[in-house]
Amino acid sequence: MGVSGHFKTQNRNLQEKTMKLNFESISQIKKLYTLKLTGWIIWVLEIIYGKSTLDSKLVKLRSLKKGSVGRKVAEMLDEKGYRLIPKFENHDLKHIVLEYEMTMKDEIKMQAYLVGNGNLTLPCLIFLSLAIFYPIIWKDLFKEYKNGKDANSIHYLTLDNCMRKSLKQIKLEYGRTRNNR
Repeated sequence: MGVSGHFKTQNRNLQEKTMKLNFESISQIKKLYTLKLTGWIIWVLEIIYGKSTLDSKLVKLRSLKKGSVGRKVAEMLDEKGYRLIPKFENHDLKHIVLEYEMTMKDEIKMQAYLVGNGNLTLPCLIFLSLAIFYPIIWKDLFKEYKNGKDANSIHYLTLDNCMRKSLKQIKLEYGRTRNNR
C-alpha cells in the first residue's frame, strides 16, 4: 500500500470514528431531552425531605376504599410508576380531580386552569410559561384559563382533607366536567 492508500485508510477510519461519535452525541442529547423537565425539582425535594418520607402515606392511600380520592391518587401513581413527592401530594390530587393527564402538554393546560382559578403561585406561573415551547396548545390555554375562572376554587383542596371522600362527589364539586354541563 502506498502513501496515498495509507492516508485514505486513515481518513476512512477517522470518518467512521466521527460518525460513531456524532451518533453517540445525538444519543446522549436524546437521553437528556427525554429527561423530564420536572425531574430536577423532584430530585431537590427528595434531597431535602428524603425519598421515603411519604411511603407510609402511599401505603395508606392504597388501603382506602375503592372509589375514594386517596385510592385513585395511589392507583394513578402506581400505574405511572411514580411515588408521592413531598410538597406535590396536592398537585397529584388536582390531576385526578381535574382529569388532566401527567404529560407536559396537559400539565401546562392544568396550570392555565389553575391560574384562572386564582392560583398565582410562582411554581404555577413557571410551569405555565413553558407553554412557549408548545405552540400547538396555545389555542387551548385561554379556554382552560376561562374554565378555571368559572369553577369553584380548588386552591385549598388537599389530599389530607379529602382522601377518604368519594372521588365522584369531589369531581361534582370541583371538577372541570362540572363547568361543561
